[in-house]
Amino acid sequence: MSGVFIKEEGETIINDKKLYSFSVLYTKKTRIYYADSQEDYKNWLNAIRKVTGFCSLNENYEVKEVLGKGKFGLVKLGIHHQTKRKAAIKIMNKREMKNKDLELVKVEIEILKIGQHPNIIRLYDVIETSDYIYIGNLSS
Repeated sequence: MSGVFIKEEGETIINDKKLYSFSVLYTKKTRIYYADSQEDYKNWLNAIRKVTGFCSLNENYEVKEVLGKGKFGLVKLGIHHQTKRKAAIKIMNKREMKNKDLELVKVEIEILKIGQHPNIIRLYDVIETSDYIYIGNLSS
């Protein structure tokens, strides 16, 4: 389910009944789903996140200070929670990018996936949400 994102909508009142809603965002459409209880809501979100491979930046990294700024966004220092290694995290807002720029970023990611050399950075993580792309790089 690559390219599918989840947006938590929260509590909604419909016909005097409290429901918990979330949206599933596909490439060209969005579906809103409702759960009767907060427990069902959390169970559905967890199941969909597992199937889509979702993870958040803050689950993987402690995000620190800004290291620099580029054409598409900021680069911040991140400390990977599990490995404790430092990483440069490129943070790009997809809504501020043109389609052509978004395609260039995706090509960059594919190149970084296959590039392995002692003198270049190594791609460590790519986290994508409906609004942002985060690229975590480790120096070799």
